[in-house]
Amino acid sequence: MGSDIGNNNTSGSKSALGKVLDRKETLEKIIDNSPVIAFLWKAEDVPEEKWPVEYVSANVSLLGYTVEEFVSGRLLYGDIVHPDDLKMVEDTLRQRCREGGDFFDQEYRIILKSGDVRWVDERTYIQRDDSGNVTHYQGTIFDITEQKYNDIAFEEALRRQRSLEDIINNSSTMVFLWRAEDFWPADYASENVSNLGYSAEDFVLGRIVYGDLIHPDDYQMVKDTLAEKCDDGSDNYTQEYRVVTKDGKLLWVSEKTFILRDINGNPTHFQGIVQDITKQKESEIALKDSLEKQAELLERKQALETIVNHSPVIAFLWKAGPEDEKELWPVEFVSDNITQFGYTVDEFMSGDLMYGNIVHPEDLPEVQMELSDICNEGGKVFVKEYRIRTKSGEERWVEEQTFVQRNDEGVVTNYQGIIQDITERKEKGC
Repeated sequence: MGSDIGNNNTSGSKSALGKVLDRKETLEKIIDNSPVIAFLWKAEDVPEEKWPVEYVSANVSLLGYTVEEFVSGRLLYGDIVHPDDLKMVEDTLRQRCREGGDFFDQEYRIILKSGDVRWVDERTYIQRDDSGNVTHYQGTIFDITEQKYNDIAFEEALRRQRSLEDIINNSSTMVFLWRAEDFWPADYASENVSNLGYSAEDFVLGRIVYGDLIHPDDYQMVKDTLAEKCDDGSDNYTQEYRVVTKDGKLLWVSEKTFILRDINGNPTHFQGIVQDITKQKESEIALKDSLEKQAELLERKQALETIVNHSPVIAFLWKAGPEDEKELWPVEFVSDNITQFGYTVDEFMSGDLMYGNIVHPEDLPEVQMELSDICNEGGKVFVKEYRIRTKSGEERWVEEQTFVQRNDEGVVTNYQGIIQDITERKEKGC
């Protein structure tokens, strides 16, 4: 019986050990078939700790290495940590140990045997002896490369979005996302909608809708254009109109609208890029008004020239010469009807013929002297009857009525006048 009891105890003891070994084997199989690699590193109190490996799970082959390479000591764990991250990992782990911490969690890069770089997340328990000295690090590493790159891509996209928002918010271009509903309530508005006197929150929370800002005289046009573009399948279009700010200021804007549709082609949202073009528009309007006025003046000038050219009165603009009594008055303008005396406009305008050249030689000195006296005395009007010679040599009497033009210093610059043929009247003695 005693022998049976002994045999039973031995059998029970082996059974318990076998269960433990089975559980250990099962656990190792689970780890070896998972992406989580288990390590037991030996702690070394040296400035550049490289973490010699006392145990590593078989799935270290995921990194291209073998268990034997590590546990033999030919390869230290620090040898596969990326050189740019190694010091950071060393310093962070050392600080955790000094602070008495028992857990270490860090993300860093490692280099595979193939040379590829992978990101890992290490989670390690710090083991100490009875005196509190660190003896081992028991932990796992997990490949997070895909997640890390996604995080980096997300952070880069977020950075670009913030940069874009900063650029937009520091410009005159406002961005909206409107729902395809009456008066265009907003799901998004850039911060620089403050240029309109409202906050982005005012639009997003529905305290104000964009349609309320459009000038009443432009609202129907804006609404009709949007409806037309939605119906004809357009993806985007541009139009100009006026908006009224919170303080009542009138602004001109150019809106580039993108129409967003569902799978059935029905509009769901309108993405609007609204740019303040008030200064540009005001310049355009001013230029248009100026051109219209110039056109009106030109029409009036042409009408006046037509009247003058069909009348017996010939218009002149003479340039004032030196301040003496011998000037011959070069011509800067003469009406077309100078042809009644046989001359052409070109003869005078070219400078080949001056007005003094056609004044009768016997009358010229008197005309020169009297005009000079008027100018010297500060006079403004010169009226004189005298004779001229036509191109054919015929003598004709004319009456000249001229206004003396001066600059800001009072110096005579031009004579603006008319001459009229009075020969018939003169011959009658009137």
